Amino acid sequence: DTFQSLVITLEAKDPYTKEHSQRATQIALEIAKVMGATEAEQESLRMAGWLHDIGKIGIRDSILSKPGPLTAEEYEIIKTHPLIGEKILEPLGLLPVERKIIRNHHERWDGKGYPDGLKGEEIPFLVRIFTVADAFEAMTSTRPYRRAKTVREALEELEALSWIQFDGEAVAALKEVLRTKGWKGRGENP
Repeated sequence: DTFQSLVITLEAKDPYTKEHSQRATQIALEIAKVMGATEAEQESLRMAGWLHDIGKIGIRDSILSKPGPLTAEEYEIIKTHPLIGEKILEPLGLLPVERKIIRNHHERWDGKGYPDGLKGEEIPFLVRIFTVADAFEAMTSTRPYRRAKTVREALEELEALSWIQFDGEAVAALKEVLRTKGWKGRGENP
C-alpha cells in the first residue's frame, strides 16, 4: 500500500513519469530474462523500476517540465533526484539491490555518471540492465524539450554508446528483445 501511494503521488506531480516508469520496467524485465536474471532479481527490478524516479518529487516543476535545454545549475539540481529518491524510500525496507537501482540508474560504464561515479562492473548487474531500459524508453518518448527518436535511432545511439555509457551486454540483450518481440506501442521494429 505504501509503494502504491508513492507511485500515485509521483503520478499526480508528473503523469509522464508513471508511464515512463512502467514502460522502462517492462523493458528491463525483458532484458533481464534474456540475460538470465532469476525470478528474485526480476522482482527487484519490478519493485525498484516503478519507483526509480520517485526523487523527482523533490525537483521544481519549472525544471522538470522546462521546454528547452537545462542550464548547468538546473542540470545539477536534476542530478539530485536519485539521492532524494533513496532518502524518501529509506524507511520502507527495500533490498540493497533495489536501493542501488534507485540511487545508481544514472551511472555510466565509463565512470562519468552520477551520483557515485561507479564504473564498469562496479555498477551492479540489475542497475546496468535498468540503465539501458530507462535510456531506451526515454529516447523513444516525446519530452517537453525534444521529439521521440524512432526505435532504430534509439538503438543506434545505444549501440554507439556501448562500453562507454552502457553495458554492451545489456544493449545486446535489448537488441535481442526488439528482434524477437518488437516494441509494443511504438509501431515499428528495428
